Amino acid sequence: MEKNDMVFGSLTDNIIVKHRERVTTASNVISLRKERNQKRHCGSGVAVTKLGVGAWSWGDTTYWNEFQWDDRKLKAAKGAFDASIDCGITFFDTAEVYGAGISGAINSESLLGRFIKERQQKEQVDVAIATKFAALPWRFGRGSVICALKTSLDRLGVSSVELYQLHWPGIWGNEDYLDGLGDAVEQGLVKAVGVSNYSGCCLTATLI
Repeated sequence: MEKNDMVFGSLTDNIIVKHRERVTTASNVISLRKERNQKRHCGSGVAVTKLGVGAWSWGDTTYWNEFQWDDRKLKAAKGAFDASIDCGITFFDTAEVYGAGISGAINSESLLGRFIKERQQKEQVDVAIATKFAALPWRFGRGSVICALKTSLDRLGVSSVELYQLHWPGIWGNEDYLDGLGDAVEQGLVKAVGVSNYSGCCLTATLI
């Protein structure tokens, strides 16, 4: 993937967007919305909005939200989702460990799925979702990828996602995990796959 094909807006892009949002003339507002609505096509043919929304903090009680989740923060997350859709931003990034239920939190995938469902009760929206597989030490074999993905799909309330990634390199079994990603594509559970938090050396070693 070329650097210009990155699906998330760069820091520079975000700064430009923030600056442009201060301009109140109608022509500039329309121009900004058109820019946000532009989509970038990755090598897989998947199209997503240039700007994506990360949902790590949604439901989280281990790093964000002052270690607690309440109705006020739920309302804020829902408001952020709706505002994104209103602006034409339809690409959302989540993961099975964001707001992990093991800590007593509400899973980010579950919240995103709920927000999508509630919005679609009002209007038809096409949302692109990226989520991730946690390479936990007790997960073995390519089948663990499919099992985790299907659980994520259940939480999201969808039959497939646009992008599924290995969240980080595993202690072992990375070759099997990559095979599992291939299985996910073949089974129609995901349109594109990738890795996250992999160095160039780590990825090369896994592929060889």
